[in-house]
Amino acid sequence: MHTGAGDLLLHGRPIADYWYQWTDGHEGRFYIAVCPRDPNGEPIEGAGVVVISAYQDDENVIYSVLEPADSPWSDFGAYGPVLSRATALGSDWSPGLFELVDAVAAKEPRLAARILNPLEGLN
Repeated sequence: MHTGAGDLLLHGRPIADYWYQWTDGHEGRFYIAVCPRDPNGEPIEGAGVVVISAYQDDENVIYSVLEPADSPWSDFGAYGPVLSRATALGSDWSPGLFELVDAVAAKEPRLAARILNPLEGLN
């Protein structure tokens, strides 16, 4: 299993925290979890975390927001619980949920390489 975490930055200021994971043998599939930061770049204690399942077909990366029971993570500590699909999709985050997820996938080197090279498996 491959895991990691980081801060998503915009102009040097953190705008979200993220986590990712994938398992060997499941090429083109991975999970991303995101939690936005406040306008000052500070973590929002108890805000909740959205967990996304992702897979790549021949041309696209397809995302699905998971329910808490389907999440590979059970606890995010001070960040709060895994949010339900309805709550996640109804959020008014700025930038929006999928913009954050796309940015994480593009800017996190291990995920970007996994997306660009799905057949290699990046073990």
